[in-house]
Parts: sequence; structure tokens; C-alpha cells
Amino acid sequence: MNILYDPLPDTVSADGREYRVITDFQEWIRFADMIGDSSLTAEEKVRFAVQWLLDKPEYMTEELMLALLSFYRAEALDPEKPEDDECEEDCEMQNKPPVFSWKYDAKYIVGDFLHYYGIDLFNESMHWWHFRCLMAALPDDSACQKRIAYRSADLSRIKDDAERHRIMRIQRQIAIPYEMTDDDISAVFEV
Repeated sequence: MNILYDPLPDTVSADGREYRVITDFQEWIRFADMIGDSSLTAEEKVRFAVQWLLDKPEYMTEELMLALLSFYRAEALDPEKPEDDECEEDCEMQNKPPVFSWKYDAKYIVGDFLHYYGIDLFNESMHWWHFRCLMAALPDDSACQKRIAYRSADLSRIKDDAERHRIMRIQRQIAIPYEMTDDDISAVFEV
């Protein structure tokens, strides 16, 4: 798919048919919050995911759930992204605290969109993938990109003590609350 001339999708394909989906960016941020909600079981998340479908299936299948997750990730925008078994850096990052949060970075997203694009997200309806493209294109000096850079900074690579402590202080101030699972803790010790 080339988004410069192909229309942005409003369906997902699963189980041999097309299902129309809600495309508004706010709804997909809600989807991310639902998926990330640790108080919900996996079964509840699958049951709730049907809310993002305009064409309701008889029952939610694994293929349909995977199609919704693919739409959320906007995977078609990155056709050359490595497969799971080919990634190294991305796989290693799974055991580290998150560097971005739709919830905790919300006010910076709103500010960056207004500042860089002149878009007031409170008064805007936008396709999820359009929103994702704009997020990806935010410049390095945007508030969102700076927060991501600080959170992902590898303190062990910073030789200057004063600079390392400055970055560490910033990381503490902007940290996203994160609870490590038992698997995350085990993975840290397996390295």
C-alpha cells in the first residue's frame, strides 16, 4: 500500500470477509488503552474489541482479533518491517519500561499537533493511520520525541557523570508508571 495514492482502509479482512471498522484516531487510542488495561482479562479484551467493528461478527475469531491489532499497529504503513524472528533490538526492548504512553503523553501530543501542524485534536476527526503518520513525522525537537529520547536513553553509554545524572533526573520526572511482570523480571536475569 502507498498512502500517497491508495485510500486509507476502513475495513479489515478476516475469515474470508471484510469487516468495516471505526477509523477515528480517538477511538483507536481508546482501543490501545483497553488492550493495555491490566485489570481486564484476555477474554474480556477480545470481547470488548468487537466495539471497534461496524460489522458485528457472530463471534470474535483469532484471525479477526489479529486483523484489528494489525489495523491498530498500522502495519501496512511499514511493509518492510522485519518479522518477529528477525528483530533483535525491538525484541530486547520488550523487557524494558515503556518509552511512550497515549495516556501520560496526551497533553504533549495535543500541544505538538497544534504547534507543528496547526491541528487542534480536540476539534478534529482524523483517520487513525493519518494520525499515526503525523505522529511518526513529529520532529526531534517536539515534546513527544524529546520525552521518548530521554526515556530511552541508555545511561550506561553516557560517560560524563553530570550529564548522566541530569538525564537520570529527567527520566525519573517523566517516567511512565510500569509494573514488571514475572516474565519481564525473569527475562532481565536471563541476559
